[in-house]
Amino acid sequence: MKKNVLLFLLLCTISAGSAQALFRLNQYNILYNDKIMPVFTLYAGQNLSNHWGVSAYFYVNGTKGSSWGEGLAGPVWTPVKGLSLAFLAGFQSNEEQLFRFSPIVMASRGKFSGFAAFEYGGKRHRWDVMAFYNTGRWKTGAELIRFYDMYAAGPRVELLCCKKQAITTFLSGMWDWVNGKPVLMFGIYATFAGKAPE
Repeated sequence: MKKNVLLFLLLCTISAGSAQALFRLNQYNILYNDKIMPVFTLYAGQNLSNHWGVSAYFYVNGTKGSSWGEGLAGPVWTPVKGLSLAFLAGFQSNEEQLFRFSPIVMASRGKFSGFAAFEYGGKRHRWDVMAFYNTGRWKTGAELIRFYDMYAAGPRVELLCCKKQAITTFLSGMWDWVNGKPVLMFGIYATFAGKAPE
């Protein structure tokens, strides 16, 4: 666990200094099978032009007895306004396989938005797919996740608590149809956006 935290803090420091366009710090908890899994993530992105950018993503799962972390980075391509495709690759801890990669799709049009990330490497296959309808401070939609042998889906609600600093709370209530168990996910994230390059 100490190695994961140190890796996370080091990578946070590096990313914060290099990503002026977008920086998102996220803390959430997964309540599953009478266990709470605390998770910390960091996303940093920098636009290099209208069509290209770079991003980095770091994840630390602090679950007692099975802590795990990853650090990924790679290019982002925006072929048209409202659609971005990324391919990130990097390293992970506490796994037989050191390398990990993740294709990501981000889309938005009007009040609708979507996000899909698929991570592979070792035994910890992770998916996170979300779709939203934005009504200002509220975003309502659905989420689909995969983690190990858990496949869960259900509604997700987000509330923008503070517009000035863009602090958002969220709640997902899902059902794991493989194991027949409920999954509750709740947390908070803060988004810091800087000026994109001219």
